[in-house]
Amino acid sequence: MDAPMLVGDVGGTNVRFALALRRGSGMRIERFEVYPGKEFPSFADALHRYLDHTGVRASSACFAVAGPVKDGAGELTNRKWTVSSAELSKEFGIHDVMVVNDFLAMARSVPELEDDAFEVLFAGEAVPGAPILVAGPGTGFGVSTILPGECGWKVVSGEGGHIAYAPRTELERDLARILTRDHGYVSNELVASGSGLPAVHAAFCEIYGVPMREMPPAEMRTRADAGDTMFRSLIELRAMTVMGAVGDLALINGALGGVVLAGGVTERIVDFLRTPEAFARFADRGPMSGYLRNCPVRLLHDPVAPLIGAAAHFEQSSQ
Repeated sequence: MDAPMLVGDVGGTNVRFALALRRGSGMRIERFEVYPGKEFPSFADALHRYLDHTGVRASSACFAVAGPVKDGAGELTNRKWTVSSAELSKEFGIHDVMVVNDFLAMARSVPELEDDAFEVLFAGEAVPGAPILVAGPGTGFGVSTILPGECGWKVVSGEGGHIAYAPRTELERDLARILTRDHGYVSNELVASGSGLPAVHAAFCEIYGVPMREMPPAEMRTRADAGDTMFRSLIELRAMTVMGAVGDLALINGALGGVVLAGGVTERIVDFLRTPEAFARFADRGPMSGYLRNCPVRLLHDPVAPLIGAAAHFEQSSQ
């Protein structure tokens, strides 16, 4: 990559833009800016704001969107935006535009990052050449798997956050019953992600017999830390949901190269994710419980990781 390329991380809450440029073995990010998505009627409006504000011009771009991508266009799951490579190329005069899933970009960043970008939650020993699972909740619940190969890294992405929620305790079964009544299908995304939190909060209020009052996630966490039983149980349940989901996904994908947790919600509840109970939810698989016992689990902290991954994926795809 000889010239800087425009990259974007288009999430359900925020949209991030930057320029990316390969320097040696690493990818450098410059002119990084973050905008709240709710301020713009469309993705194109947000991109206009960035380009007008920074004066950036680029001949190539890669945008990672939080939703499924088909035929060069991505539909955001938690915002009514469409991001189309053909339309953006025409409107902005960018010669080569690529649109990918955000967790494809997140996963592709993993081999580009230094060790200090990760926090070890559970130590283990990665199996060389085995798949690596990258997953976790933010506004939604992203899932991708990265595979090493002779021609570079290959990322397999889908909508794994929408697999069915699997309750194991009486409280989890009560939650699943209420969510099923109110929402029909209950996914891990509904239970663990930011977009699902209001529904989970309402269900917990019903279970605990307390009045429902809207409040931000930070206040829920403050109450949990102060000893509020309901909110502590709510956060613990969401952490168990994350670890149970990634355990299922690691088992399905044979991801003995390790698990990398990512996403804003994941970072905010990390102390609940590193407990012995959380690891048990990840590894306990009946007759296959030994399969994941030595699988390392790390948390990815780098806020520009999807931008790095988008640039690396575009670069590799163009070779």
